[in-house]
Amino acid sequence: MRFLFSFLVVALTLAFLITTVIYLVKRAFSDVRLSVSGNNNSAFRDVLEQLRRQVKALMPELVPWDGEMFSLLSLKQQPVRSKGGFRASATGYLLSIFQEPVVAFAAQSAGKHKVVVGRLHDREFVFRQRDKEAEIWLNGEPFGTFTGGALLSADKGARLLAKLEEKPSEQHSEVLLSSGRSVSLTNRERASGPNPRAAVLVRELTREEENAALAVALLRLLL
Repeated sequence: MRFLFSFLVVALTLAFLITTVIYLVKRAFSDVRLSVSGNNNSAFRDVLEQLRRQVKALMPELVPWDGEMFSLLSLKQQPVRSKGGFRASATGYLLSIFQEPVVAFAAQSAGKHKVVVGRLHDREFVFRQRDKEAEIWLNGEPFGTFTGGALLSADKGARLLAKLEEKPSEQHSEVLLSSGRSVSLTNRERASGPNPRAAVLVRELTREEENAALAVALLRLLL
């Protein structure tokens, strides 16, 4: 009887270890697939749909985004849920300086790879970070790639949409747009006050300019 009991313990332990190894291998394989370029990757699509469902549940609380909202966006987040571990996830809001939820987000990360959905009242940004590069989609369409401080368009010409000039020793860093206009982004480490602005707009932006500047700003806030 004692031998049978010992045998069962060993068998169950081996079964548990084998199951754990299989699970970790499958998870690691899934994370490798998640890093593959292109939005037709099934692992990426699965994660993206899951994040979109989470964001959809948060959208009823969003304040409409108007022409002045970019200047009112703050550095402050309001977490709704977060989970650590092998594959970390988080959902929540980015707030305005008046504590209003203006961007709903959901994120999932594993190692150096991260997928984030950021939803305004009228637009959706999707970010997929792979090491030091981030692919960006706007309203489901390829928008650009952020690499080396430059936001390049997703078309064959890879046009320069925006350039981030980091100034970590100053209060703001600068986003230089292709039109020559610029937006100052607040450096979190240098921010002051209980709810500092995330951006200071130098001039009124067109929709296209705002999309490019906002993509860089959200990338800094959410990735």
